[in-house]
Amino acid sequence: MTQPTSVYETLNTQIGAPPSERIRNLWKMLCTEEEAGLLLHMPGTLEELAGKSGRKPEELKPVLEELFRRGVVFERVKEGTLRYFRPRDLIQFHDASILWPEAPPEFLLLWQDFMETEYVELTKLIAGMDLAPVTRVIPVEQAMEGGGSRVLPFDSALAIMEQADRLAVTKCTCRLTAKKCRSPLEVCIQLDRAADYALKRGTGREISREEAREILRQSEEAGLVHVTDNRAAHGHIICNCCSCCCIVLPVILRTRKRVLLAPSRFLPAVDDDRCTLCSVCVEICPVQALCVQDAGSGDVVQVNRDLCLGCGQCAYRCPEGAIAMQEVRNPDFIPGAAA
Repeated sequence: MTQPTSVYETLNTQIGAPPSERIRNLWKMLCTEEEAGLLLHMPGTLEELAGKSGRKPEELKPVLEELFRRGVVFERVKEGTLRYFRPRDLIQFHDASILWPEAPPEFLLLWQDFMETEYVELTKLIAGMDLAPVTRVIPVEQAMEGGGSRVLPFDSALAIMEQADRLAVTKCTCRLTAKKCRSPLEVCIQLDRAADYALKRGTGREISREEAREILRQSEEAGLVHVTDNRAAHGHIICNCCSCCCIVLPVILRTRKRVLLAPSRFLPAVDDDRCTLCSVCVEICPVQALCVQDAGSGDVVQVNRDLCLGCGQCAYRCPEGAIAMQEVRNPDFIPGAAA
């Protein structure tokens, strides 16, 4: 087995990234070799890192602040002590560094080059693993109205947002680099600690609940998928994802397998008597989980239950009101929820 030959390659292994010249060059644009070595000493307090790096704390602090701004250092306060951490994985490295306020255009282009090449191959391996999703889908709010299913607080983007004490919004990192559609860009809602992080870094702006509601409405109108943390407890984000730029949805489209993202607790049920086979639902589905097929007695809309995300876009857009979202999974499907 080939051993890492540079601090950048060692950082790659630490975040679970494949051996990659592109990722190595991204690290080089973000930090010097000395700064990369500092990241390898993490986690640690300012004093601990100063001791390990042979620098004075007052000299090291502005370096850590700049690396924080660049998205390769994270802060956490526990029991009154501030500690510094490097990115835990490739996805966190992607999302944080892309929002680096001073990122040069070539940095964003290099990220997208990686996503179009090596990441595609990486996701083929990921699709074969039984990995627990860290994010999940939330249905479109209006699609759940009058459907008769239990809609619990963690099933509702509005309810999750209303629980937060502080809100901020950032640009979608995926659309910022991919630029494959004209969907709204500034729609990633950050909650509480995530909002504090974005505001401190200068990567987002604080928003009111009214503005957050409008962002959710605009995202639903644009056909975007609400995605949040895969847990019942109060989370950190409500992303609004498209099927062309997203770091996950294209993987599902490409592999025809629901990976990296948990579905909502709901599935669409089609009323064949009301359905006019207009195919609006087929066209709007972000993962192509609906199709028109001959059921023997005529064509009907069928739902691929193993692929459907339960996002509710089909029910929301159906002009005949022929689709209802039905509860098909118990509350304890969401990690941390009671049955």
